[in-house]
Amino acid sequence: MATANTSGRVLRPVIALLYLNLLISIAFAVLTFLHKDGILDYQVLHWESTGQADPADRAGTRSSLESVLWIRPVSVLVIAIIYVRLAGRLKLGRRRTYVRLMVITVLGLAGLVYLVVAAEFPDWMRAGQAGQALVLLVLFLLLCTKSVRGYFSKQGRVPQNV
Repeated sequence: MATANTSGRVLRPVIALLYLNLLISIAFAVLTFLHKDGILDYQVLHWESTGQADPADRAGTRSSLESVLWIRPVSVLVIAIIYVRLAGRLKLGRRRTYVRLMVITVLGLAGLVYLVVAAEFPDWMRAGQAGQALVLLVLFLLLCTKSVRGYFSKQGRVPQNV
């Protein structure tokens, strides 16, 4: 069995990246709330310039975009609850927790890549989403390391050969 010191050393960066990703998500949810009018103005103008919206129905376009804009803050709340639970369960060494974390990391990374590439957000939001995607990429790579995989092996926690 791994000692508490070994588990702390193996899991500390994983938990730190989980919370860093959560912190970035919360920061952008707050920024989205504070700058929602500017974001919506940007999106409406972008949609009108690309022919995706009728300039005569600016209010309708804005209303539909506003409902979509609130998905991010709501999803951050859900992710926060999941991340706090996962961080608490990681030290138990259950493979199920590891698999859940891998799935959430891959789906989050895919979602952020989509937002950076395809969504119509201002450049400052895209930069933040790219930064968050980088954090998730590092988390994914860390989860793939031998020491972390070994901690969650089917045989249970195994000592790290140092």
